[in-house]
Amino acid sequence: MQIFSFGDGPFLQILCKGGGLLPRKSREYSLSDVYHVIFRGNDKQDIFYDDQDRYIFLDRMQITQDKFKYEIFSYCLMNNHVHMVIKVKDDLLSKSMHNLGIRYSMYFNKKMDRRGHLFENRYLSKKVESLDYFLNVCKYVHRNPENAKIEKTEKYKWSSYQDYIKNKRKIINPKVLLHYFNDDLDEFIKYTLEDNKNNLDKYAEFEIINRLGEDELINIIKEKFNVQNASDLSLVNKYEREKIIKKLADINGTNINQIARITKISRYEIKKIWENM
Repeated sequence: MQIFSFGDGPFLQILCKGGGLLPRKSREYSLSDVYHVIFRGNDKQDIFYDDQDRYIFLDRMQITQDKFKYEIFSYCLMNNHVHMVIKVKDDLLSKSMHNLGIRYSMYFNKKMDRRGHLFENRYLSKKVESLDYFLNVCKYVHRNPENAKIEKTEKYKWSSYQDYIKNKRKIINPKVLLHYFNDDLDEFIKYTLEDNKNNLDKYAEFEIINRLGEDELINIIKEKFNVQNASDLSLVNKYEREKIIKKLADINGTNINQIARITKISRYEIKKIWENM
């Protein structure tokens, strides 16, 4: 087993098979080859509608893992996004994640008879370059369902926490993370289940964590403008619609594309009015 050790300074010492140290890499890559990766649904749309979708994603994940030889230390499938902590050679990060996104998108678009981008910006990645960050980001990933008030960490079916506890799937490499708990599963469980959400918030810093879901935005619009359907806003006269569009700009956590899709007001009209405010 190849274990990487984190130094105290800004650099990482990584134990290679030959015992030497890897040279410093360019800044855009992780010195440890470890990344926190996120796939997020376009405009926060759901990317999983049922358990079959989740099984297919895990299957595609395993296919790309075999193809590009990356290791997975933790993962979590949420309704509209996916978290992964992986180790992959820097030149294969983009290729492997792009390949995974395409494989799942092809399945999902065919199933739903849809076209276009399923994921927003393909994927996000953040370097993991310290032991503290590595341990806590894996904890953050495993606790994602509980922090989102969906399900208790230990009961959520679609995260690698179950793989650690029950050896459920052969997708992850459990040896690296457990190594830092002296291979003591009870210590790992205690650490993961300890509730310190405030200390984990920084591990979501590169997510847009305040984005509104479509149902949330629809409810806000219906209440704000006293309409039965958000699309009713597109039916008013041009003068009233301009006033409404200006008020829509006050809603935080959304964007032009999402508002246009929900209200049926053209993206061009919204953009033009917002630019002139």
